[in-house]
Amino acid sequence: MATLGNKLIVQQLPWHANMTELNHLGANLSAKPYAFEGVMKQLFSASNIYASNPLSSLLFDMGSEKTITQLDWEWQLRGADNKPLVVVENIEPAGKSLGKGRTTFRIKLDQNWYVAGDVITPLNGPKKFQCRIMEEPQRHGTGWVYTVRLKDDDFNASLPGVFLEPGQEWGKLFSEYEEAAEQSGSTQYSMPLSLTDHMNKFRKKYKITDYAGQEVLAVKVPGPDGQLYDSWIKLAEATFWKQWAREKEIALIYNRSSNTVEGANGRPVRSFAGLQEKLEDSHIHYYSDLSAKLIEEYLMDIFYGRTGIGSSARKIKVFTGEYGMLIFNRAMQDLMDKRGWLIANSNFSPIQKAGSSITSNGYAAGYQFVKYIAHNGIEVELVHMPLYDDRSLNRQIDPVTGFPVESMRFTFIDFSGENGGTNLSIMKKANSFSSWYVAGGYGPFGPNKSGLAAHSGEYYEMHVSETFGLHLEDVTRCGELILRRNGMY
Repeated sequence: MATLGNKLIVQQLPWHANMTELNHLGANLSAKPYAFEGVMKQLFSASNIYASNPLSSLLFDMGSEKTITQLDWEWQLRGADNKPLVVVENIEPAGKSLGKGRTTFRIKLDQNWYVAGDVITPLNGPKKFQCRIMEEPQRHGTGWVYTVRLKDDDFNASLPGVFLEPGQEWGKLFSEYEEAAEQSGSTQYSMPLSLTDHMNKFRKKYKITDYAGQEVLAVKVPGPDGQLYDSWIKLAEATFWKQWAREKEIALIYNRSSNTVEGANGRPVRSFAGLQEKLEDSHIHYYSDLSAKLIEEYLMDIFYGRTGIGSSARKIKVFTGEYGMLIFNRAMQDLMDKRGWLIANSNFSPIQKAGSSITSNGYAAGYQFVKYIAHNGIEVELVHMPLYDDRSLNRQIDPVTGFPVESMRFTFIDFSGENGGTNLSIMKKANSFSSWYVAGGYGPFGPNKSGLAAHSGEYYEMHVSETFGLHLEDVTRCGELILRRNGMY
């Protein structure tokens, strides 16, 4: 249930007549749905707002929630401006000595990117094999033919034929021209890739009888003036909202995209791709033993050549389970043991005086690494993901540790986006959030005294509905380390 250690939840007590609609939490906030979710997150999380549902809570806290009017959204992902061109066919005669005698030869590439005067080189070979383009490229079937000359004054110099085989990559170095030239070198622009995604409609209800509705929670609600005001909510309703928040968190992480499932009315049940499905196209590595070296090399895959060394953008959060946090700490300990300790903070001590019922001279020993400052300005911060530890969801057990395999999953998310934005965000349909009661002889505020009811039973129902999705701008800035041992799926 809700955390009673939360300062906003005062106590659990029986319902009484002073608990009216005027001070009922749901009734007060139903008129302000924009504030509803924030209050619920504060009420039904631990003192650390990220504790129960870290992904959705973190995105909410960062302001990474966007509201749009349509169900689908589009964005563009721009690639590198200096991407290589690929050889699609070797059109030179077999056995020809390419460039020997200072002669020209032809390279068939996949794009019309370069012009006469550009100097190109095979990217899989040494930079001494430089070729100047002598003519404007010509269309030839599925590619473009570039006539080039090897930049080498040696009459017998030639280009190895392997660099003209299909699949070989060529890139531009620079452009050079003669005195009084009228030509100029090319400029490359990558074409943006247009992507689209869509939202889900989520709904949930609960039913509560007159007897079951007697237990309530007294709560304090933050007002716009910063003051706390007395309110109350049924204990069953509090459980409902806590489950609702959890189900949304599950959807954000585990949801699978689909458009072909039909609902009861024959219309499609549209599903967005959750975080794990989105990350299938990211940097996925499998491991059997976690080490600092493995983490370092994995981080290179994400950041290599992407941002400047030492850049403030090289910061990443890692979601993992409790056992994942344990083996991360062990990896960092092993790293420090091998490299030697250098303590910059004089207040740090792994051994501290501790009170004990056993002895008057008790001491505590230990520490835990939760952050890793890696090479070239890369910073990694751990965030505990309770869903990865949930045995009701994760039944695959690691035969070595006896804990869920999912608890040892590491999900790396670079939240930093372009132009001060965020790479990961929740997309919400405007005005899609709604909650309502269906009351009979008994309602959310006690016995029905209005004489109006939707049914004759002494119970009421509560429903909630919301439409949202998950947006990941650039999947290449994220990834996962996933445990896999021999024989493991």
